Amino acid sequence: MMSHIKRNLAFTLLSALLFTQSTSLVFAHADHCGIKETTLGDTMKHIKSELRAYNKGFKADDKAEMQEHINELIMLSGKAKVLLPVVIENINGEHSEASSELTAQQKQQYGQYQQQITEMTNTFKKIQASSDSDEISSLLETVNQQKKQGHKSFRQNCKS
Repeated sequence: MMSHIKRNLAFTLLSALLFTQSTSLVFAHADHCGIKETTLGDTMKHIKSELRAYNKGFKADDKAEMQEHINELIMLSGKAKVLLPVVIENINGEHSEASSELTAQQKQQYGQYQQQITEMTNTFKKIQASSDSDEISSLLETVNQQKKQGHKSFRQNCKS
């Protein structure tokens, strides 16, 4: 009995140690990469959360919940459209404080970013206007594709 308790205690302590070590490595990695918290990042996290809540309402066929979350998604995507992704700010390895100071290349990429956000907002509006489950399902798949494309093009990333 005593050896069983010791084994459980050792396992628990080892698990706690491994968890804290891996958490520390994640934070150290974020510091190393220079990834920073931004208003856009927070907005995108909120969009992700609202999209999950919308999907939950969709699966439960809860029209009120769906309407609440699609309205929030439209508002958040509008907010995201005017924010500048860090990868565009840092395009030449330099941080630009104001969008009026963007280079021609940064302005071009910002225009592409805004176009992608506009397309996603338009998809959200189509979802909002639809009452056909099959169409909504197809539009949600479109949102997922748009999200992947946006992440590929404009998300902060560290490969080292």
